[in-house]
Amino acid sequence: MDIHIARNGKQFGPFPLDEVKRQLAVGELFPSDLAWTNGEKDWVPLAGFPPLMNSPSSQEPPPISPLRALDTARPIPSVVEPPQLQPRQTSGAAIASLVFGILSFSCLPLIATLFAIIFGHVALSAIRKSAGALKGEGIAIFGLVLGYLSIGALPILAGIAVPVFAEVQVKAKEKQSLSHAKQIAVASLAYASDHQGAFPPKLDDLVPTYLPDRVFFASPLTPGEPVAYYYFGGTDQAPPDTVLLMSKYKNKRGRRIIMHVDGSGLVGVPPSDVLPPAGQ
Repeated sequence: MDIHIARNGKQFGPFPLDEVKRQLAVGELFPSDLAWTNGEKDWVPLAGFPPLMNSPSSQEPPPISPLRALDTARPIPSVVEPPQLQPRQTSGAAIASLVFGILSFSCLPLIATLFAIIFGHVALSAIRKSAGALKGEGIAIFGLVLGYLSIGALPILAGIAVPVFAEVQVKAKEKQSLSHAKQIAVASLAYASDHQGAFPPKLDDLVPTYLPDRVFFASPLTPGEPVAYYYFGGTDQAPPDTVLLMSKYKNKRGRRIIMHVDGSGLVGVPPSDVLPPAGQ
């Protein structure tokens, strides 16, 4: 019986049955090597090769000799050719693990990290069970390394992202609050044009003739505060940069929503001589 041997996509032999047994015994062949002989449908590992399991050897192993490479010039005493070995395929799970490992440092860090680790372990398990049919172990390991590294980076990313997100929220609220203040300033200028240049004594005098509702007096920066601005009043004849309104809210840098008598507004630090009016 002539037995063909294959390892890592390369063929060797054919060898007699006793020679295969001898090489297995001395470690020249491994149980995971693939074997085929005339009458078998496909390559199978030596550990489960039927002729080895059913035919005990009747002689001592001959002296150790190296594997003989398959000589295409030497005729093979068999009319049946061994089935063609399939080329080793790269594990798709290994590639997915690497891709998600890279993505875990750029976008969707938490989700990509989980997928990188899951696909990495799935790939390694499949490769080890494939008897050499799959490759990509190094790719899977690299994907796992990236996945586990990104876990350590998540607290750092969170520490960066949370303040940035909070700052974005504050900016949005400041924009809305500035819009409310501009509505009040425009209404006050309209009031002044009807009252010889004098602004209203108090903001409530703007409702409902100049403002439809008191909702403009509130601000998302100070939730629950019915009037979120200090009102200074005066006349439209004052210098253009005279403060008409100033938000009660100020951030850590002392910046407030400020409206001037000419209707211009900004988010900034008010002049040092501008103090909240008494009773507001």
